[in-house]
Amino acid sequence: MIGYGLKGSKLLQGEVNLKEVGISGNICGEYVEISIKQVYENKGKENIDGVYTFPIPDTAVITGFEAALGGRTLKAIVEDKETAQKIYEDSNETEVNVLSLEEPYPNVYQFSVGQILPGESVKIKFSYMDMLVYEDESLMLTIPSVIQPRHMDYEQTNDSNTYKSSLNLLIEPLAKINIESPSHKIKVEWEEDINLAKVTFDENNARRDEDFVLVLTEEKPVEAAGMIYKYTDVSEDKGILYLRLLPKLDSLEEEKPNNYIFLIDISHSMRGTKLEEAKNALQLCIRNLSEGDSFNIVAFESKLHFFSDFGKVPFNEENLKKATEWINNLEAKKGAQIFEALKYSLSEKNAIGCSTILLFTDDIVENEEQVLQYVKENIGDNRIFTFGIDTSANSYVINKLAQLGYGKAEFIYEGERIDDMVIKQFSRIENPQVDIQEIDWGSMKVERTYPRTIDYLYDREPFSIFAKVAGEIEGKITIRGKVGSEEYIKTIDLDGLDLKENAELIQRVWSRKRIESIEERMRTERGEVYDSMQKKVIELSKEYGIISPETSFIMLEIIEDPVLGMPITHIVPLNVSEETEKNISHANFLDIPTFVYRQTGMSVKEDIQKNGDNAILDFKYPRANILRVLAKNQFADGSFVDINKDRLCNKLETTSIVLLAFTLGKDDISMYVNQLTKSVKFLYKAFEENETWFDKRLATLTALAIRACMQKGVIKGQMAEQGEKVLSQLKAKLQSYDDEKIINLINSSARVTLKNIASFIFIISEDGKTIKEKIIITDEKDSIYNLAKLGILKSV
Repeated sequence: MIGYGLKGSKLLQGEVNLKEVGISGNICGEYVEISIKQVYENKGKENIDGVYTFPIPDTAVITGFEAALGGRTLKAIVEDKETAQKIYEDSNETEVNVLSLEEPYPNVYQFSVGQILPGESVKIKFSYMDMLVYEDESLMLTIPSVIQPRHMDYEQTNDSNTYKSSLNLLIEPLAKINIESPSHKIKVEWEEDINLAKVTFDENNARRDEDFVLVLTEEKPVEAAGMIYKYTDVSEDKGILYLRLLPKLDSLEEEKPNNYIFLIDISHSMRGTKLEEAKNALQLCIRNLSEGDSFNIVAFESKLHFFSDFGKVPFNEENLKKATEWINNLEAKKGAQIFEALKYSLSEKNAIGCSTILLFTDDIVENEEQVLQYVKENIGDNRIFTFGIDTSANSYVINKLAQLGYGKAEFIYEGERIDDMVIKQFSRIENPQVDIQEIDWGSMKVERTYPRTIDYLYDREPFSIFAKVAGEIEGKITIRGKVGSEEYIKTIDLDGLDLKENAELIQRVWSRKRIESIEERMRTERGEVYDSMQKKVIELSKEYGIISPETSFIMLEIIEDPVLGMPITHIVPLNVSEETEKNISHANFLDIPTFVYRQTGMSVKEDIQKNGDNAILDFKYPRANILRVLAKNQFADGSFVDINKDRLCNKLETTSIVLLAFTLGKDDISMYVNQLTKSVKFLYKAFEENETWFDKRLATLTALAIRACMQKGVIKGQMAEQGEKVLSQLKAKLQSYDDEKIINLINSSARVTLKNIASFIFIISEDGKTIKEKIIITDEKDSIYNLAKLGILKSV
């Protein structure tokens, strides 16, 4: 178990007591900066070599760290890597004491504080900036516990372990919100006449040995919202305009068939986990195809391997089974003929329309200019989406291929799941999107924007725009584009937006976004342009104290001179491993990956010894893994069923249970929307053609699944209208059974009745506290039904 907080090193353990914990921070729209302050005291009789351990979210950016002890203060500052390295090298010659920063576990950092004398107090403060994840019309903030969890037998009357705790969060939301905490008792105070809330603990000495969770739920979601921040720069009035867009697009009335070519690198460098995850991503991609689509798969090493030697094949159950087996049998070999693979994909003809090409590779690409020139001359109406796997991939070529191919490049680094990133991008390709043609800023003098250019807005996917403006921020902004052949026009009245006070946080966000944007553009540049961009990243990083791939932390030591009464400062080198430095500097919230904290006082081994098979299942199948396995085993018609049970009643029941497993949890399931939509269509069609198959249990499960999909936003437009009709027919059918519990269940909110839904699906004990059935999972393909039930259990 990881112990957070301050403690002695292994050689000099001692009695270090926590005296105070204070959390403060600001939330502006989707962005947050959190500061955590802790005070410790050495209660022992010996010196202690102090080591401070603290966790941060993997999407967060460290913005500050300082420690005060023994009349000196150590403060982290940002310096360019070349200067930081020289300071470290000079320290080896002058024998200056060097501090260290390590990452013993993912997203957990250790800082060497130095010697702590008996009776001495240590004040530690660190801060980070993060972006909150928008899901189900809510934003959730999780602040990890920064102290070691108490054991079950902990006595709260133990005075030596008591400490003061405080919370002070200021929240400036984009819209009217409800604020609640499922983890702690809180007090929420709203300022009169302005949309500003203060959140504090509503209890004395609130426990901080568990994560603090805050949920902000919008009362009425809006498609466009924003904030205005004003400041003065060299006597000139300036401002930052922050907009959040949440497009709500109906599916296109006419679904046109698409043609896909998947290019997968099976060269030697892809062996192991990279190839397995790329294969999993392919399995999910082909299950996102629809009736009428055609596809082919090309695996490339020193030669090309084709799923179909005769070109693209139609997407159906037979070809899905064949492709599944073909992908499973792929193995890493020598060489990487990426050029030949691209030539083939751009020369293959389609019966109708153009091709969408998805390329998965970690190749370096030696003949890069020849490859890029060929794509430029032969791209036609095709599109290329590239996925660079690991840091070995040639980022310049990966980006240029996507740029020339009117697509988008994604990079998957060590520790990130390839399949999740690929399916999220593939889901965007499949779903309606706004092709942006123009953003009219009106009469405002806009100096620069982030992003620099906006090509697409995706359905129900939050998108932030920042604009730096000289002078007044007023008037209207008009966004013009197209969804298919339909016009899209969105006008935002800036006079209706609030003027906010917390300009410092939004300036930091703006700066971090600019750094991310420049870093991304650097991948496609060389020479003087690259050098100029690198200098700009260093300048922004140092000015706003935000670490980047071009900068490092060093420590500034401040000591109060007892004679002069003035502070004396000097630089202390900070030893940071290359791996830790990479992880800190590459942390960003550009793509908003999900982060979940899990605190437990019990190790996995102890959990399994105590709870047996249940703990093994819990460890092997977290909800995210369950959803991946389910998605990977969908049939071409959209149904789910155990591989050896193919009767219609089995398909209907399992498909409904799977839909509930996806929609009853709090997970971001946007990447699976295409597959879930196909499943709902399967249920619609089955009910229309085989209504007599729907007995009380099947009718209830189907109604619950359709309603949950509607509430989760999986189905919309005409699909939602059809869902209302099917729901009405199912309810009418269930009325004939005269079962009050069933009627109440399908008429109430899915969220409110999670436990009631579980009690309908599972066999429950008489006291209603336990489930009297065993979930057994052996072969995953033959355990889809039980996996879905386990997924539902984990959401209750």
